[in-house]
Amino acid sequence: MARQRPTPENVRAAEEAISLVSRQVKFTIAEYPISLYVERFKSDTDDRYFVPEYQRNLSWNPSQQSEFIESLIVGLPVPFLFFYQTMDGRMEIVDGSQRMRAMRAFLRENLVLHDLALVPELEGFTFADLPHERQNKLEDVTIRTIVLDTSTDPATRAEMFARINKGGTEANEAEIRRGSLPGPVTSLIRELAEHPNFVALTPFTPKAVLSREREELITRFFAYTETYDTQDRPFANYRDRPKKYLYEYLERANREANENPQLVDRLREEFLRVLDFVDRSFSLGFRKSAAARTVPRVRFEAIAVGTALALREEPGLAPAPELVSERMEAAEFDKLVVSDGANVRSKLVGRIELVRDALLGQ
Repeated sequence: MARQRPTPENVRAAEEAISLVSRQVKFTIAEYPISLYVERFKSDTDDRYFVPEYQRNLSWNPSQQSEFIESLIVGLPVPFLFFYQTMDGRMEIVDGSQRMRAMRAFLRENLVLHDLALVPELEGFTFADLPHERQNKLEDVTIRTIVLDTSTDPATRAEMFARINKGGTEANEAEIRRGSLPGPVTSLIRELAEHPNFVALTPFTPKAVLSREREELITRFFAYTETYDTQDRPFANYRDRPKKYLYEYLERANREANENPQLVDRLREEFLRVLDFVDRSFSLGFRKSAAARTVPRVRFEAIAVGTALALREEPGLAPAPELVSERMEAAEFDKLVVSDGANVRSKLVGRIELVRDALLGQ
């Protein structure tokens, strides 16, 4: 199939999007000696430099730490550190927490070097075992740092961390949101992810559970149900970028919930009402088959949000599971909830409204 070249309108839209994102990335470059980093990083959470919550369960083992220290000692180039300066002047470590911990472990916590490849003669050494001159040289090694401006939004910081860590030990979007956007709605999402009814309706592998996939689904449910009726169309500011959309929603929702505590109760009530409806009216719940060990996001979004919208129109709605299955099959639901173009706004709206209309018999 021949490729369709972008139209002038496509090009203009792309340039506007690039300019918008570029304005959100402001930074300065600094370079400090190792001794300064370690001095300002006495603990993961309480010092001048700190590790955000979404990274605290990620850690190098002693062999990985030793390898990094060996690189510093022999003068190999090492990657930049990435910090974000918070409003109170502290530095959130966006990327580099493992390197910072390794430096602290060696200079202050008696890390014993082992499994070295370049200088095996250092096997078993601690910092105190090095000659005084070598200690001074190591402490004076500098590492370049990129410091993101306070105006950099949480979504951009988290996206930077995720991209830098592709292929390594990676924190997923739900973990990053949990750590960088604390608040009443974030806490509600954590609570509901462990609700027995939701767990029963969303089978996942242990790995997916540890990756907080259920929190991801609930965040999408709230973001889409709460922004469906906005301006002149559903999800007016979506722009086919769910990561940023979810961040902006959760940041706003936490702020609104702090001002209006009833919001959390309303969100919880609607979510549990949808769970009860899906359990009674969808023979397979959110699954595609009885043997399914996972629930695709596109399928969950369509069923959960479509159900919520239907119940908002008809709170007493209670169709029989056989009727729901018949209507969904007639509408070719399974063909619509595929990954191809899943995040395109029109497709997101289309699959949600298909479920809503099927439930309402429209």
